[in-house]
Amino acid sequence: MIIAHISDIHYSQGWMFNRKKLERALDIVNGLEPDIVLITGDLTEWGLHSEFTGIKDILDSMDMEYLAVAGNHDARTNGYKVYQQMFCEHRDRFFWEKYDDYALIGLDSSEPDRDEGHVGREQMRWLEGVLKDCENMGLVPIIFMHHHLIPIPDTGRERNVLVDAGDVLKLIDEHKVPLVLMGHRHVPWVWRLNDCTLIHASTVSCERTNARNSFNIVDLKKKKIVCHRVDVLSGERKKIVDCCMGVI
Repeated sequence: MIIAHISDIHYSQGWMFNRKKLERALDIVNGLEPDIVLITGDLTEWGLHSEFTGIKDILDSMDMEYLAVAGNHDARTNGYKVYQQMFCEHRDRFFWEKYDDYALIGLDSSEPDRDEGHVGREQMRWLEGVLKDCENMGLVPIIFMHHHLIPIPDTGRERNVLVDAGDVLKLIDEHKVPLVLMGHRHVPWVWRLNDCTLIHASTVSCERTNARNSFNIVDLKKKKIVCHRVDVLSGERKKIVDCCMGVI
């Protein structure tokens, strides 16, 4: 399975959102023909109805299916309510879907009008149940969420981290989750923690970053994870992960 991992679009009418970069990125994604697109939050800048309408129109024009989770910016000014109306019509704000031999598990780490993330006890109980079901069904769990679980270098003073990151990481480790996809800090990075690969995407179209705008292409096959970072402007691909699932 091939996943296009996009994050932190920050759609708005302001200068920080670069529509041309987003359109360029989606053109590249369409050409690569991934099986699915996973979007790890911050679809909008202010959580406004007009922003959600604008970004949904763009995403719905893609040639392939996409799944999205909310980010902290999407939960601003009651935006979490608009997000749920537009993007959660047929599912809850946290959810999982079976795709081939994989379970794609979307977590909602956003909280209304707060930048730091929080998964919470309700989702934790739900997630533990889903991971046990995956084990019983022989499915490989892939988690995607907005906030980072481990601090990212080159992002300045650490803040806005997931406040219950330790508990989430413990659950991920106990159930041998091989891959977690995240965004939030606008800087691409990869961590390895025990048996898990944690991949963070840059922002695809927001100018508020010192990193280059990019997205990830993750190829999962035969118990192997291969990930390339794709530069939005140049289209250049750089391999950043090439490992077996569960093997450091």
